[in-house]
Amino acid sequence: MKFGRGLQEEAETIQMAPLIDIIFVTLVCFMTTSVYATLEREIDITLPTASSAVQDDRTRGEIYINLKKDGTITISERQVTIAELQDVLNRVAEYFPGGSIIIRGDREAILGNAIAVLDCCKNADIQNVSFAALPPEPEGAE
Repeated sequence: MKFGRGLQEEAETIQMAPLIDIIFVTLVCFMTTSVYATLEREIDITLPTASSAVQDDRTRGEIYINLKKDGTITISERQVTIAELQDVLNRVAEYFPGGSIIIRGDREAILGNAIAVLDCCKNADIQNVSFAALPPEPEGAE
């Protein structure tokens, strides 16, 4: 009698479909969080405070323009001149009509640069322009 020989175990195989699904879900998570991480990288800007400041949700075609204390203008961590900014805004107006521009200016930024950015927005026929600000800290908070 041969009892043990009839039962042969098959080698276990790794199913690839669930692994591929997990990789794609992870990739999507990294892609969506990288958009918000870009905003946080511009840490060297100290936003002014305003009593009417509110937190808005991001929309498609929304562009953040950063005005730094030293007078430089950056979009997506890339320093641009006024001519380059005008070109970018013209393309934004063409591909995303009704898109919005949010100007994140440092408290000590040069006002002339903010006016130049607003002029570029007007030349590109972008109507939805706003300035980023923080709500004031409550009294007694440190």
